[in-house]
Amino acid sequence: MASLMQGFAEARQRRLQDRADFLSEQQLAREQRERDLQAQAEATAKYLAHAEQTRLAWEQGRQAIAENALESRRAEMQQRAEQVAKYLGDLNINRTEQAATDSEQRAQEVRSRTFKMRSQLKHIHKARIRAGKADLAQRQQLVHDRAALTLMQIEDLNKTRLANAAAAAAQRAQEAQSRAAEVAAQIQAINEQRINQAEQDASSRAQEFSDRVADVKSSLEQLEANRLALAASQAQQLQNFRTQLQESVWGGDRTTAVSPTPQPREAKVISKPVTEVTTSAANAAKSKKKNNKSETVAVAPEPEVVKAVEVVKEKEAPKTSGKIEQFVVDYVAQLSTNSSLLEVVNDRDTVRDLLAQGANTLKVDPSDILNTLLQMAEGSST
Repeated sequence: MASLMQGFAEARQRRLQDRADFLSEQQLAREQRERDLQAQAEATAKYLAHAEQTRLAWEQGRQAIAENALESRRAEMQQRAEQVAKYLGDLNINRTEQAATDSEQRAQEVRSRTFKMRSQLKHIHKARIRAGKADLAQRQQLVHDRAALTLMQIEDLNKTRLANAAAAAAQRAQEAQSRAAEVAAQIQAINEQRINQAEQDASSRAQEFSDRVADVKSSLEQLEANRLALAASQAQQLQNFRTQLQESVWGGDRTTAVSPTPQPREAKVISKPVTEVTTSAANAAKSKKKNNKSETVAVAPEPEVVKAVEVVKEKEAPKTSGKIEQFVVDYVAQLSTNSSLLEVVNDRDTVRDLLAQGANTLKVDPSDILNTLLQMAEGSST
């Protein structure tokens, strides 16, 4: 254990010694670097001082050179300016002299050209006058020739037109005659066709009229038969209704004096006689040829059918019918149900009460009250 501790102490001592050696070496190296840096700084300062001196000397020399060059350029520019001024003066003098010479030369050329142009224009004018006279004579001759040719053509055209007009007039006259003949033939054919058509129409209308008369007669007969059958059916229905009402009111036990069943009404058909159709084909044809108008056929008017007049014999009413009707109206009006006569007739209890009150109040036979009630109900239903 002691040896181990001693080993640790020795190792520690060695590490401390190594560290001290390392620190001393680093200190020496730093001092050496500082000395090197100091030497480099001194060398740099010397170099900068030498460079500054060199630069100052170079700038002084360059400035002297620049001043000398500037002076020489100034002298040269002054010399060149004098030369340019002299050259411009000489050039201006030369140009002035040349301009005067050129002006005189151009004036001479203009005068010569003007003289030549005048002479040329005179020749051209004379040539134009001669050409105009020749053209005028030629145009006059051409106009004269064309006028003669035109007159000849106009004469030929007039002759041709006269010949064509005569031929056209003859042709139109021929066409007019042929068309007049055709129109006359067509008119004759149309007249004959109209006459035939009128005769056919007259015969067809007469046949139609007779057919309609027969149809009307058959229709009236059928209508009368239907009315008679309907009247018989209604009478039978009324008789059945009265029988049912009597049975419902009296219960089929009592006999009531009911007025006899009314017979169906007879109807008479009154018709006026039919006038005969009077047409004459020959007279119609003559009138058509004479007046050239459409034929008019006189047809008799259709027969007037008079409705059947029903002849009904009025029945003699009892003396007390007015009182009974008034009593029935008052009784129906005082009902709280606001019933009609048909509803009252169909109600057995109401009819019994009505007959009882009427018999006691009016002192009449209940059958008279019942007959009056039935007649009033029948009248209100129709």
